[in-house]
This record gives sequence, C-alpha cells and structure tokens, in this order.
Amino acid sequence: MVDYDAAVAAVQDPNADPILLAKIAYENPEFGANVAVNPRCYPGLKRWIAEFGDERARETLAQYGFTADAFGGPVQDQEAPEQAAQQAAEQQPADAYAAAQPAAVQSAAEQYNAAQPAADQYAAQQPAAQAAFEEPVATNPYGFTAEQALTTTDQMQIAQIAQYAPELRACIARNPNTYPALIEWLGQLGDPAINAALAFRQ
Repeated sequence: MVDYDAAVAAVQDPNADPILLAKIAYENPEFGANVAVNPRCYPGLKRWIAEFGDERARETLAQYGFTADAFGGPVQDQEAPEQAAQQAAEQQPADAYAAAQPAAVQSAAEQYNAAQPAADQYAAQQPAAQAAFEEPVATNPYGFTAEQALTTTDQMQIAQIAQYAPELRACIARNPNTYPALIEWLGQLGDPAINAALAFRQ
C-alpha cells in the first residue's frame, strides 16, 4: 500500500507520475475519486476506476460523464482488479508522453501517417522482417534487457520498459503480452524498427 502522506501528496500534484496514480487507485481505493480528477489521470486509468473503483470514485467520474460504458464497455479479460490496475497503468507511457510532450506526439503521429506505405511494405514482407530482426543492445541504466522486453508478462514492467528503455521498444512491440493500448502508442512513434516488429505481430 502506498504511504498515506505520499498518496495525499501525489493526488494533489498536477504533475504526478501516472504509474504512481494507478498504484494508488489500486492499493488505496479510498483515494480513487482524488486520482480520477487529477489532470495526470489518463483515460485507461479512468476507465479502470469507473469499473473497479469505490462508489465515491465512480460517482465522481459519472459527474464528468465518465462511466465504464462511456469508455467502450467493461474492461475485457479481467479476472482480478490487480490485472486491471496493471493493464491500466501499462498505458502510462502513451498518456504521460502525450501530456509532457504534446507537440512531439503530434509530430510522431504525423510521421506515422506519412509512413503508412512503408508500414504496409513491412506487413507484406513479414518473413523478411522476422529474419532481419536483431535484438537491440540494452543501454538503459535500469537493468532492463531485450530478453525481458520480449518475454515478460508483467504489465507494469512492460510499461516501465517502454518508458525508461526506448532502445527496447521494438522488443516490446514483438512481445505477445504487450497490452493493445501500448501497441497502438508504439505504432504512432514512426520508428521503422518498431513498425517492422508490429508488422511481424500481424
């Protein structure tokens, strides 16, 4: 459980770490309503709170027009709230990146749209993409490895690798356990290696 004082400080911080907010929403459900109104609470986390949060949190989101149905229905394939929290938190890189660098994300999205023909070529040359794929050299200071990025099933770890080890994002794109929202975000980066890895998944 997140320390009470730390949770209070985080939910009041307009620049709070979205991963920490997701952790608070799951481990300290009494703060769900506070997390929901924090400007760093991303759509995936709001959706999770709208379905799994306590009554006050759900009512708070409903006042803003956010319900589980408004987000496209219940979270799919969730056997336990912990899994939902991890998968919601996993979306953090996309939303945190968008919140911190909106211009950069927009530019990346434009590059991605401009590179659609190239993406189609990757899909058409899927066997070649598979053969040409080489594991990148991990250069992050956090100890994340290409093997972890390719095989881990821990959604929180996948999110952390995507955020803190950009050189391993192509491996995350190939990992069959990577959450769909993160796959979508990776596709918007306009990185040829990531696009090739994404084409291999299809």
